[in-house]
Amino acid sequence: MADRNEIPEISSAWNASLLALVIFLAVMLYVFGAAMSGDTDQLTASIPGADMIEVR
Repeated sequence: MADRNEIPEISSAWNASLLALVIFLAVMLYVFGAAMSGDTDQLTASIPGADMIEVR
């Protein structure tokens, strides 16, 4: 019965994958926010050879 009160161990592989997921989601939120705000010059400047087509 004493074993039920112990906190289960989380492996370092789960910690690394969770950290990678959080970083990926933060980057996607930044890119989505920059694209929605219309600040596409900064996004395309970091990608060589990328062309932005304005369709309005």
